[in-house]
Amino acid sequence: MIKKIFFSTVIAFAGAITLAAVTVPAIFSDGAVLAKRENVPVFGRGTPGEKVTVKFGSQTRQTVVGTDGKWEVALNLKNFPATPQNLYINDMVIKDVIPGEVFLASGQSNMAFKLPRAIGGEEECKRPANRNIRFFIVQTAYSDEPLSELRGKWVIADSETRREFTAVGYFFAEKLNRTLNVPVAIVSASLAGTPLEGWMSKESVAPFPETVKIGKTRMDALKSYPARLQKFLKATAAWEKKYQRTDIPVKLPAADLRWEPHSGDISGGGICWLRNRIVLSEKDVKNGFKIYLGRIYAPIKIFIDGKKVLDGGVEKAWSCAQFGVDIRPGEFTAGPHEILVRYWVSHDRMHMPQPFRFGSCTIDGKGWEIYREKSFPVCRNEMLRSRPRPPGSAPMPSRQWYRLYNAMIHPLIPFRFSGVIWYQGEGNASRYADYGKVFSAMITDWRKKFRNGDMPFYFCQLPSFQLPVADPAECSNWAYLRREQTDALKLPRTGMAVLTDVGECRDLHPLEKRIPGERLALQALAQIYGKKIPFKSPDGITASARGNEVKVTFSHTDGGLKAAALPEKLPLKKSNNTATALIRRSPGAMLEGFALCGKDGKWFWADKAEIAGDAVVLSSKKVPEPVKVRYNWSSFPLGNLYSQAGLPVAPFELTVTAR
Repeated sequence: MIKKIFFSTVIAFAGAITLAAVTVPAIFSDGAVLAKRENVPVFGRGTPGEKVTVKFGSQTRQTVVGTDGKWEVALNLKNFPATPQNLYINDMVIKDVIPGEVFLASGQSNMAFKLPRAIGGEEECKRPANRNIRFFIVQTAYSDEPLSELRGKWVIADSETRREFTAVGYFFAEKLNRTLNVPVAIVSASLAGTPLEGWMSKESVAPFPETVKIGKTRMDALKSYPARLQKFLKATAAWEKKYQRTDIPVKLPAADLRWEPHSGDISGGGICWLRNRIVLSEKDVKNGFKIYLGRIYAPIKIFIDGKKVLDGGVEKAWSCAQFGVDIRPGEFTAGPHEILVRYWVSHDRMHMPQPFRFGSCTIDGKGWEIYREKSFPVCRNEMLRSRPRPPGSAPMPSRQWYRLYNAMIHPLIPFRFSGVIWYQGEGNASRYADYGKVFSAMITDWRKKFRNGDMPFYFCQLPSFQLPVADPAECSNWAYLRREQTDALKLPRTGMAVLTDVGECRDLHPLEKRIPGERLALQALAQIYGKKIPFKSPDGITASARGNEVKVTFSHTDGGLKAAALPEKLPLKKSNNTATALIRRSPGAMLEGFALCGKDGKWFWADKAEIAGDAVVLSSKKVPEPVKVRYNWSSFPLGNLYSQAGLPVAPFELTVTAR
């Protein structure tokens, strides 16, 4: 069988270091960090029967390449000094290798979220280089079959490399490094928009028939999409010709045309141009820059100073792809330049992103002008009825079940990690049922595959998102997904960072990433390194009633519970400084976020919610006989209950018993 492998063009480094017939994955390259543990594997491939000698400091290990072309030795680095050394493998010399703490960071967009975008990220990027914080970014790839090679490069944290770091991973590593004074490394393997199952092995997904069924449906859609798209394009071309809505030859606008301010969507379709000015810095010229337009359902062309830099055709447009272009270093000079964007839309509505959707580091998002070159009438009657139906978004090959695992996780096996940090769940919120079981299966499988049965695994619970609800009975998928995430805590050596206090109503990617990283670090500092510090968020344990009053007891309060001050406003989107007024659901109570359910199944916010040591006493005049209690059980909860250590209480739902 020929293995299918697909690599992105984010980083272009060799997938293995090769000399003679012996190879090692790129994870063993200059600047690598190896776990300061016993039985640390060093492994690779070679010609069967070939001798392999590995030397690191005072340790020498020898083996022979097996009949399967693989070889492996184990080093004992538990008591090894944390100083850089050369790693010798036959005639290969891998420089600046250091024993330390090395964690695998994985998940979707909030883990892939880069440091400069985070609150305080730019300041961190400006800090002096720290040779004891290192990163290895696994290049995005996907494969139908498990691979043994990957692409990536070890880098040391400095003002330039930090800009590519995962923000959560960086803040996690920085806190460990600052607290323990040891080298800390992050191996980053994450990708935006990915489901849990994309990071699982095929065999670990197999026991879940509903999950397998969904995966098969997605794979079938991926395979059939090209034919469906071509059928649509052919029908669309015929429709355009019939109603005389075809494109015309491209001709750059004349200098004396009248341009109008850009105002968003335009009905009727046609051909139009957008114009703006960009100013390139010397850094842009040296490093290159990106122009990002987002998802646009129309063929587009981009020109800079009359030179075409992007030609986006109809296939890409109707595949709902993201439009953008990377400008190579040195292609343009520093200073001002004119940028033109040409749209052609044959259907009824010409969607044009608002100015803030355009951008690179050099475009301020304002000052766009529009020129309408040709207009088509609005589709009506038979023209509208006969218009071909689009095939929808193109399925993303990299997001199919187990493909990411095959290309980005499997090649790392059996590299020894100190632990795993994980931030994912948004991609599964719409089908939260059984997430806890599937997630636990993934953790167990990773531990088995990496031959590290108690490998620590720490994860982020979903943060707040969307607008707060007025009705406590209105529960979002996110509330249930958070409950499913807590199921994984039944596994030993796991930990969860509760993040219901760091979200943004209108941004799936909250800018606050220091808090998630440092709360994950608390888990590691306590569980792995034995630090006597608070690290667990309080959990609701029991709920008992006397009359209409319910008493909820909590664990991990670290000396008692406390109420945090409530803000006057909630962030809608911190990236553009928008906010909305906070409307209290329990205005007469000390605490927000508590709701009670009566025997009639109706939910009401608590009228009273007060702290009593390690417990909370609450009631509602509308619930004379409470049978259930919830806390922070919504997509964007408002709860303000914390432990004395400042960790937020985890969302919960409890059945109320009699006192």
